[in-house]
Amino acid sequence: MKYLPWGLAGLLAIALVWSFMTIPAGETVGTVNLGRIVDESARAQQLNQMLSDRFEELITRFDLGSEPDEEDVDRANREREAYSEYLSYRLELETEFQAEVDAVVQEVAQSEKVKVVLDEDVVRYGGKDLTDEVIRRLD
Repeated sequence: MKYLPWGLAGLLAIALVWSFMTIPAGETVGTVNLGRIVDESARAQQLNQMLSDRFEELITRFDLGSEPDEEDVDRANREREAYSEYLSYRLELETEFQAEVDAVVQEVAQSEKVKVVLDEDVVRYGGKDLTDEVIRRLD
């Protein structure tokens, strides 16, 4: 029984090696650098500007532009509500952008005949970098 975990790990390793060895010629692994996509994509910059605009709107709407004073007892509640709305909107934009990136990565992978696309952070060596094409198509 004490050898069972090692046996399972060995079987998984063999299955992984076998799966990579059976990839037909011409099929490659692609990589994308999500950090670069966020930094360099005009779409990401547009969404970031929308988030910044919403932040300014919330500051104005909840009257949070001035320095806090002791007489404003309701300020903490307004700050919490504004922050909650900000986070909700941010999550909405991030989800929207992630869906757009996923769709474009899939398009690029299909056009480049790539079957697997990984984040560049987890790949130490190899893979076809698709980042530039993804950024170009997002814009």
